Amino acid sequence: MARRSSPQLMINIKRMGHVAITVPNVGETVDFYEQIVGLEVSERGGGAVFLRCNAEHHCLAIYPGEERKLHHLGLEVTDGDALEAARNALAQRGFHPHERTYAEPGHGEALCYLDVDGNRIELYEGMRSLDQPLQPREIRPLRFGHITLQSIELKRAAAFYTDALGFRVSDTAEDAVIWLRCNQDHHGIALLNAGHAKVNHYAYDLAGWNDVKRMCDHLWRNDVPIIYGPSRHGPGHNIFIYVPDPAGNVIELTTELDQIWDEERYVPLDWPNEPRTVDVWRGLPAPPNLLAGDGRDFDDWTAGSPIIGAGWHVLQAGDFTALDPAATLTTPTRERPEFKIDIPRFTIAFDNPLDHVKAIVTADRRFATGNGLSVAVDMAVDVHGTEGNPFAADPDDPRLGCAAIALIDDSTGMVINFEISNRRVMALRELFVVTAPGGVGSVLPMADPALTDLEIEPGSWHRYEIRYDPGEDSVLTPGPDRAEWYVDGELVHQIEWVATVDPPAAPVIKPIRFSVNMAIFTLLDDLPDGRGGFLPGLDPEYRQTIFGQGVTGRWRNLQVSQAGEQQHLRT
Repeated sequence: MARRSSPQLMINIKRMGHVAITVPNVGETVDFYEQIVGLEVSERGGGAVFLRCNAEHHCLAIYPGEERKLHHLGLEVTDGDALEAARNALAQRGFHPHERTYAEPGHGEALCYLDVDGNRIELYEGMRSLDQPLQPREIRPLRFGHITLQSIELKRAAAFYTDALGFRVSDTAEDAVIWLRCNQDHHGIALLNAGHAKVNHYAYDLAGWNDVKRMCDHLWRNDVPIIYGPSRHGPGHNIFIYVPDPAGNVIELTTELDQIWDEERYVPLDWPNEPRTVDVWRGLPAPPNLLAGDGRDFDDWTAGSPIIGAGWHVLQAGDFTALDPAATLTTPTRERPEFKIDIPRFTIAFDNPLDHVKAIVTADRRFATGNGLSVAVDMAVDVHGTEGNPFAADPDDPRLGCAAIALIDDSTGMVINFEISNRRVMALRELFVVTAPGGVGSVLPMADPALTDLEIEPGSWHRYEIRYDPGEDSVLTPGPDRAEWYVDGELVHQIEWVATVDPPAAPVIKPIRFSVNMAIFTLLDDLPDGRGGFLPGLDPEYRQTIFGQGVTGRWRNLQVSQAGEQQHLRT
């Protein structure tokens, strides 16, 4: 006679209790949550800080660490019996508690587990209430509301929360998002299909629409940007705004979340994966940095930024790293929101075109050219050691050493640069790819440098803008591409060209998407003219490419605009 398998034990999560984060800047982050979000410190210990928004001990815990990440997610059960029942139910499913090595005051016994994406989940009984009255605040949330997690494998992650922890599916958005609930709130956890594990955002509930308006005014008065909103979501129908904290986390402040009281009759909806699902009022897509779970966009340095790892990276090309060993990178701070690359004396030298590159820090994102693209940035440049150059060239010739803002399309090889020395400014259009629809060899590399008439002072700040317009194509006839270079709002150079496979062929293919690069270059060798000839250089044999020169470049207030859509509005 076959033996029956024992019935699956059930877990009852009472509510979403709190979120705990790890940040490198605990003090600054705590100040933000107190002064801006409206929380209040309830206890400190071991470098960690615990904050509350009501009588309960904490709704947020902030732990010190080298990088921002989820420390744990706190889920409250009703009592000790419920906690022991959860232990047994999880053990039955093959999940066993991990050692709890961190201190967390304010609640009863707790068990720690890892979900399938490696997130630490803390099940605990009873958060302690405090007798001390809350201090006055401009505005404060009612409670911790929900968290949204980016998941490696969406359905597998959802199965952990539904099968192991007893959550229910409230809504979905095709294969992109699943919203889960543990009580009557429409969702306490949302899961995004991202291919990697990361916190996208966490939310605090406000009392109502009037509090949302008051919070928006409060944010404005304190110069805190609203990343997205105000608007209303489709799933859950809650009103929302999203803001960044100083560590780069994304916080949602929300109200009017749907309540689901009839579990048996409720049927989840499958929403279309489109902007109007998440922004009912406006139908605007979420900003790329919000989708990535980053509070500040790659070009927003107003609160400081580490740059590398925060939307930027040092360019790698095979074994070549595009950063001179002598280079020093100084990252933006709140007090000085500018990025600096300082190379006192170049050391990279090769007898090949990589010698042009002394440093390239490139944005992780690529920007579609679409109907046009504009990139603008403030730059200040100091070039040194060029007075005694071995070519008897003007020491301010940008070819000897320059800092640059560069647009590069890897797919077509198209490059559009501003290259700046102490006193001179060069506009450069270049093609470095040698293949085309006509076959190998049908397109020749080319460079089209133009030394402008503009003269500037060494180390002086100016605003440099590159505009690219792909033109309007007709049937079988490409329209003219156009590039324009502006300094302080004044046009200093422009050029039009038509894509063709006939000489001069470059560029044959219209640029598709550009990367944005902050760079330091030399440009001393002969340059191809696209017709099989060369523009004579200062050091065509690569014999004296470095001779003691160096460059310090500084960048600030980067702004990218695509066909009327600005990626960064604050300067």
